[in-house]
Amino acid sequence: MFRKTTLITGVLLVGVATTAWVPLQDKKLAEAKARGKQLYEELCQHCHLADGKGMPGAIPPLAKSDYLKNLTKTIHAVKFGLSEPTKVNGVEYSTPMPAANISDEEVADVVTFVLTSWGNKGKLVTAADVAKVKQ
Repeated sequence: MFRKTTLITGVLLVGVATTAWVPLQDKKLAEAKARGKQLYEELCQHCHLADGKGMPGAIPPLAKSDYLKNLTKTIHAVKFGLSEPTKVNGVEYSTPMPAANISDEEVADVVTFVLTSWGNKGKLVTAADVAKVKQ
């Protein structure tokens, strides 16, 4: 009898811990997206546009972009800018992109916003993720 009670209690505790964790992650993601959206509107939208579709032949799209599948490259582009030609969804773009000149936390927020918008299948990016990316 003791073993059954212990097992049931353990299962209940795991279930409670898992349930509590999900909303916290959702809250962190929602907060990062909101901050990232504001930064995107200030820093990125004038080129990549409000819908993330960019400008054909000049500015690459962020919406459904294969470039975003490489998180390190994505963070690097925001943090340090781009000066070399870049291929996105099979199309080459040569327009330079300036560095955002924002904190690692702000880079994380704007990248989180982009990775989770316009049909992209991304995740929460943290300042620790951004700090790992060097020039």
